[in-house]
Order: sequence, then structure tokens, then C-alpha cells
Amino acid sequence: MFQPLRRLQAFAQEHFPCLVSPIDNALIIEIGYYQEQGRPLTLKGLLLLKLGAPATVRRRLKRLVDLGLVHKRRASHDRRLFYLEIDSSVRTRFAKYLKLISRL
Repeated sequence: MFQPLRRLQAFAQEHFPCLVSPIDNALIIEIGYYQEQGRPLTLKGLLLLKLGAPATVRRRLKRLVDLGLVHKRRASHDRRLFYLEIDSSVRTRFAKYLKLISRL
């Protein structure tokens, strides 16, 4: 039972070393989910999910953007608004992670 868990943990540490807090994981998952649904999140939408304190969510999001894991894309209809998107390399790594989980 614990050997597959160790393999998952090792994969996560190797491929996602920058996701250090549970909020980092939650941000990536929620942004990716809404992106997949064709309804990319805005900062306001992300804060309304109540994944943590607003200051913490903003700080962790800024860190993910600075690392290049999340991108901000300006809305064409309102230049003040931006949409959050997961980088394609992160999406690829999560796809591999899901394949590993399904095999275990």
C-alpha cells in the first residue's frame, strides 16, 4: 500500500518542487479546471473560491506567476481584466501524474 504512495510522492517532488503549500496545489488545480471548462478564472473568481485568506491567495498566485507556472492574459474587451491560465508544460506534467495514478 505504501510503495505506490512513495512513487507518487517521489514523482511530485521531482516534477513539482515549486508547489510547496496546499494552496499552491489548489490554485493550480482550480485555474486548470476552469481553463479546461473554457471559462478561465479572473483574480476575483479565484478569490471567491475561498481557497485561503485573500492576501495569501494573492501572494501564492504572484509566486506561481513569477515562476512561470501560471500566466495572466489580458481580456480583449476590458484591458483592466486578466484571465489566469496554466502553462502548457505544467499541464503536460499533470497529465503524466494522472497516468501514474491510474496505473497504481
